[in-house]
Amino acid sequence: TLFRSRPLKALDTAFLDIQWPKEISSGKWLLYLMRVDADKITCDRSDEINKLSLKASPVSRSKRETEEKKPEGGDGSFTFFSKKRKYLTLECNGEIQCVTIRCPLKGLDSNALVVLRSRLWNSTFLEEYSKMNYLDILVNAKINFLSSATNIKVGNAGTQVRVTVFPEKRVAQYSGVPWWVIFVAILAGILLLALLVFLLWKCGFFRTHKKDRYDAAYHRADIPSSDKERLTPDA
Repeated sequence: TLFRSRPLKALDTAFLDIQWPKEISSGKWLLYLMRVDADKITCDRSDEINKLSLKASPVSRSKRETEEKKPEGGDGSFTFFSKKRKYLTLECNGEIQCVTIRCPLKGLDSNALVVLRSRLWNSTFLEEYSKMNYLDILVNAKINFLSSATNIKVGNAGTQVRVTVFPEKRVAQYSGVPWWVIFVAILAGILLLALLVFLLWKCGFFRTHKKDRYDAAYHRADIPSSDKERLTPDA
């Protein structure tokens, strides 16, 4: 974040306050702060810098490289129908927990550069935001004065940085089928079954030949009396 100031060395109470989106409400990391590089000034909250003592990544991917690797069609998910891109904006509110990084501007009489380097906590994005095509994380910074004076005015005292994240999807996810598609498929299956039964009936598959019925009736009715006597058990 680059900010420009007019001579502030006469103001001992000027600070640059950066609202850093640290974690989500469930306590999962969001932006893991690796280090703070500040030119001509010093920022506090060293307790929030690389708390887990992770090693810095040797290669940082640029925005262009990330966009080149982005698959066509957005999130690479499998779907039958086109849908609108889903996105979410995350900022310091009830859902996102932020910490304040304060950089005193005492003695500053020229431009200053503050760079915050962080890691995206990949598991959080995969577990919580996998259905999103992308997310915008807002980082706010503002120059504040700890003074009771009311005649201090600073133009453009606040700024906002937008960090756009495309959640990585290792496996193409099935996004589900609308209910009406399932209903139409079931209805088509029932109609197809009914048509098949109708065709079999038209072909005589379910009919019994008349001659076979008559022969069976004749043999049941024309049984000789001698045979009947043999069939009757002796008393």
